[in-house]
Amino acid sequence: MLLLATLAGVAQAATLRVRLDDGLVASLDGQQYLYVEATPLRGEGLYGFARRLTGDTNTVHLISRLNGKPRRLLAGVRYKVPFSVLKEDLQLRIADALFPNDRTVSNGREHTVLPPPHTPSLWRLSEWFTGDGKNFARIREANNMTDDGLQGGQTVVVPADLLLPVFRHELPALDYVIRDEGSHAVYYLQKGEALYSAVVVRFTGAIFAEDVHKIAAELADLNGIKDVTDIPVGRAIQVPFDLLLPDYLPAGDPRRVTYEQEKTERQKYSNTVRASRLEGITVVLDAGHGGSDPGVSPGGVWESVYVYDIMLRVKKLLEEKTSAQVVPTTRDGDRFEIIDRDQLPKSRGHAVLTNPSYPIVDARVGANLRWYLANSHHRKAVSRSSDPAKTVFLSLHADSLPTSHRGMMAYIPAASLTQGEYGKSGGEYSQRKEVKERPRVSFTYKERTRSEGLSLQLANHLLNSFKHKGLGIHHHKPIRDRVIRCRRCRPWVPAVVRYNAVPAKLLLEVCNLNNSEDRQLLQTRAFRQKVAEAIVDGLLSYYGQNSLDDPPPASIAAR
Repeated sequence: MLLLATLAGVAQAATLRVRLDDGLVASLDGQQYLYVEATPLRGEGLYGFARRLTGDTNTVHLISRLNGKPRRLLAGVRYKVPFSVLKEDLQLRIADALFPNDRTVSNGREHTVLPPPHTPSLWRLSEWFTGDGKNFARIREANNMTDDGLQGGQTVVVPADLLLPVFRHELPALDYVIRDEGSHAVYYLQKGEALYSAVVVRFTGAIFAEDVHKIAAELADLNGIKDVTDIPVGRAIQVPFDLLLPDYLPAGDPRRVTYEQEKTERQKYSNTVRASRLEGITVVLDAGHGGSDPGVSPGGVWESVYVYDIMLRVKKLLEEKTSAQVVPTTRDGDRFEIIDRDQLPKSRGHAVLTNPSYPIVDARVGANLRWYLANSHHRKAVSRSSDPAKTVFLSLHADSLPTSHRGMMAYIPAASLTQGEYGKSGGEYSQRKEVKERPRVSFTYKERTRSEGLSLQLANHLLNSFKHKGLGIHHHKPIRDRVIRCRRCRPWVPAVVRYNAVPAKLLLEVCNLNNSEDRQLLQTRAFRQKVAEAIVDGLLSYYGQNSLDDPPPASIAAR
């Protein structure tokens, strides 16, 4: 009874809600309890409501007390149903909606902790995924944690043997064959699964259509499969170790050991700066491509034009409603102007705002000058505040993935892929003031690891704010630390963040232009404004503040 009273009395202000396709709402309230919120169907009473969502009418009294003991269910009113009593398929949908960056790994479920105010206790996390908070000690031990505290962006693996049945069902049944002439994993195809999604995308990290098809063809040949559309249930699929993501390799494999060590190291770093309305914060905003480089252009929709519009909207919101110093890297024409139209005119007038400016003729030169410019602004910001963590960098793009993929993705810099020294030479570079200031860059191990940790935390805040706004999130690992684009290619990090000295930085793909729904949305000013608001809310959250919906301090309001 005390628990029910506590649940019923939770304040709504901190509730995170994600609307599902069928009108259900996944919610995580201020006390870190999980629910589904649902409206009754026409003529549906409490017993029918309970049966539909939980499969058991014995849950009627629990649902009734939780919702204030209504005499009858009212049309259009959302009623809560606790996660613990939901049908298994609904439990999985709720978890996937609220925690889209989670994934199944070989030894359990890897959970990415949400940023405040939705950061749970280890006890509550244990309740979510194991059904019993008392399992927190086992989770702590399995993750080599020194205390029970969790931080936004931290990853925690819930061991397979502790998971609720609904999450155990998702565990990949991988066996391993280790031999000198070539080791491989073996996956047994389940009912309804396809080679492309269940094996290639899941275990190799490939998401670009050409790569997925190439790897699928290679695996089909290796396994003697003649028709990839007609593979029997239970068929053993061999996957060479060199194709597997490191977290799907067997324990003790050198690549997996390195991966886990890097993950442990990055979790040591989190943003401790708190800035009211972003006071003292420098935000470097980059709109991808531009000039002679339109980016991707499916259906004639130029990526460069639409992400530039989003950048302008973010800039305007930050300047009008926060105290942040906003530094764009490019400009179209001689002034910053938002064109108040849904479909935007094409333009090749973008230039990088170096000294002197660079009209973007060569896409590679333009990309490199952006990080030189960002580094210059970062040095100036540090000279003012003496705190590197008071600068953030965002590069805005739109993706070009297979047509079935939708929503935002973010790329952060993997520490292992940002080592070494780098610089550019030649006429276009040598005449720029920002290049002359520091022609070459290199970062220490601590700087690289800290940057990965802070960038991951920033990405999670942005992902969380996209969810708050009801914007789409890529369904499979929306935050990545590298780009994987070909079968034998070495993974890489985009130059604009790889050589960037700003500690918290990322490349944000706001949607997938190859998807017709995402493409139509991007061509509406309402969607672009909502994306801009989500980005600003994410920045505010990263620095410990609330959303733009809250009134600004008097000093800002008086501007």
